[in-house]
Amino acid sequence: MEIQGRNNGDHLMRAAILGVVAALAAVAYPAFVRADEPVPDVTGKWVGKSYTIIAGRGGHWPTSVGTYEKPGLYQKDLMFEITHQVDRRFWGVTTLSGNGEKTQEPFIGELTGKDHHFAVFVDTDGYFSGQIEGDVLSFCYTQAGAVHNGSMSSVISCTEVRHQH
Repeated sequence: MEIQGRNNGDHLMRAAILGVVAALAAVAYPAFVRADEPVPDVTGKWVGKSYTIIAGRGGHWPTSVGTYEKPGLYQKDLMFEITHQVDRRFWGVTTLSGNGEKTQEPFIGELTGKDHHFAVFVDTDGYFSGQIEGDVLSFCYTQAGAVHNGSMSSVISCTEVRHQH
C-alpha cells in the first residue's frame, strides 16, 4: 500500500507541476503572440479622389453653394503628403485640386489600434479617421461648423487613397 501511495503522490506532484507549467504557458504565450508589430512606414504620397458632401463654403470649397437643405456634392483630386514620421506619429500636408481650385492644409496624426493600422489625424479645422490595409487608407473626414472668411461650413468626405511608393 505504501508504494501505491508514493505512486499516487508522484502522480499528483507531476500533475501539479504540469498544471503550473500549463498555466504559465497560457499566460506567457499571448504576450509572445501579441507582441507589437512594427509600425508601418506611412511617409510619402497617398493619392485618390475626394467624395464630399458640404453645407456652406470655405476652406477647400470656396465656391460651394451647398446648404443643409440642398448640400453640395463635390469631387476633387486628393493627396496626403506625409513628410515626417516618428514611431506612430506623423505629419504633412493635404492638397485638394479640381474645378480650377487648389488648396493645401497641414495635418498631424498618429497610428493606433491592432498592428498600428488605424489612423487618426487632424488638420486646422477637421478630423480624419481611417483604416490602413496594405497600400490603401480608407477614411472619413468630418468638420462641423468651421468658419472661413466669415462663412461657416460643415463637411463629410469618405474615400480611399493609395500609397505611392
